[in-house]
Amino acid sequence: MSLTAALSNANSSLFVSSERTNLVSRNIANADKAFYTRKSVETITMPGSGVRTSAVVRAEDPVLFKKILGSNSQTATYSARLDSLDALNNTISDVELDSSPAALINKLLSALQSYSAQPHSQLSAEAAVRSARNLATGLNTAATTVQSVRNEADTGIQASVDRVNALLEQFKTVNQEIVKGTISGRDVTDYLDQRDQILHDLSNEMGIRTVTRENNDMVIYTDSGVTLFDRSPRKVEFDRTLNLTPGVPGGAVYVDGIPVTGANATMPLQSGRIVGLVQARDDISLSYEAQLDEMARVLVTMFAESDQSGGGGPDVPGLFTYSGATTIPAAGTLIPGLAAALRVNASVDPDQGGNANLLRDGAISGNAGYGYNAGSEASYTDRIDELIEKMGQSYAYDPVTKLAPNGTLANYSSVSAGWLQEQRKVADDSYTYQSTLYQRSFEAFTRNTGVNLDEELSLMLEIERSFATSSKLIATVDEMYNALLGAI
Repeated sequence: MSLTAALSNANSSLFVSSERTNLVSRNIANADKAFYTRKSVETITMPGSGVRTSAVVRAEDPVLFKKILGSNSQTATYSARLDSLDALNNTISDVELDSSPAALINKLLSALQSYSAQPHSQLSAEAAVRSARNLATGLNTAATTVQSVRNEADTGIQASVDRVNALLEQFKTVNQEIVKGTISGRDVTDYLDQRDQILHDLSNEMGIRTVTRENNDMVIYTDSGVTLFDRSPRKVEFDRTLNLTPGVPGGAVYVDGIPVTGANATMPLQSGRIVGLVQARDDISLSYEAQLDEMARVLVTMFAESDQSGGGGPDVPGLFTYSGATTIPAAGTLIPGLAAALRVNASVDPDQGGNANLLRDGAISGNAGYGYNAGSEASYTDRIDELIEKMGQSYAYDPVTKLAPNGTLANYSSVSAGWLQEQRKVADDSYTYQSTLYQRSFEAFTRNTGVNLDEELSLMLEIERSFATSSKLIATVDEMYNALLGAI
């Protein structure tokens, strides 16, 4: 090898060492950043002129990254469901506590039984009416909570849609830099990392899948196949309802004009926070709200008064009523929003100036023809016993509630609480599983593509030795040139 060739080799080695040192420093500085991947330089040997760098590459694992995106979307789905179910669960807490509808129904039955044992007791009469009022208030509160959960979910959907649109705009900017840099041969590895981070954040809001084309250009689709990004972002829109109507599903989310949520969705989203929020708003909450409404309807029916005059008048609301009520609701037919409107008739409520003994005597509606205790006997118990018996009877329920179509009110309320607890358990188990899967996938991805400081420091020592060797070679060549020139 000539001295000129040796010098050229040493110089090229120093240049490559400099590039490698720069990348190692970059790796160490960004080691703690999520989705920063390990960078390295590819080198090629040039015959007669040493080595040179050909490209900067990053560590990649497409299979694990795809798994991360999928598990992140599923985790977000169940997280949104679980948050809403936790809020709904506050309406029942422990069924043995006073706050649950099931417990309040049992307390009303107990109060009626005590009143039947002491029909002459004003205190027992008032206790029974107050127990009824507590039940109505409990259903009111539960219904209000359901509506609050639904409205919060609707607000969350809007926030997710806004975030998706913002992320798609960011993606556009980064993707353009990647394409231009790839064409010109520039280092685009940091931009690729940024793009992965955006995809990860986007998958939290909705399930996605990607296709990489020539020059590292990328297309994004929803997990149902709707195009989200193809050289430009598609508009994601939400038909938001500021105050949701009881019993009515909320608005749909659209991607490029195509509905991806709701009953009319032709290509519905499969996962992501938006999916979880829509399910909480239109599936879980609506079903539970319907169950509460059915409890309220049966209470109105159960405590209704019938015509005692022989005139054949229709049954009318008695102890329990609601605004605008003149007749008894049809059996097995849901009245949306009834739980929120249920109240105890003022004529029997002592706290509203009413007479609690009307619960025993009848004519709560104000029509004397619906009175049961014609003689106004203080020991009269027939009407109270009739109400107790009705509380043990079976009633028909609307199938939209997703519970058994028939059963006693006490059993129905207990099953409703069990249904809600089961929904929460399923969501919690699914969230735990998906969250663990995400963590394991992310850890594996980080091990395969992330920066290991020990390895980088070891590589730095190797580069230093290579640098020292190249420097030694240059010094030796310099000495040989000096000796050669001195001999001439």
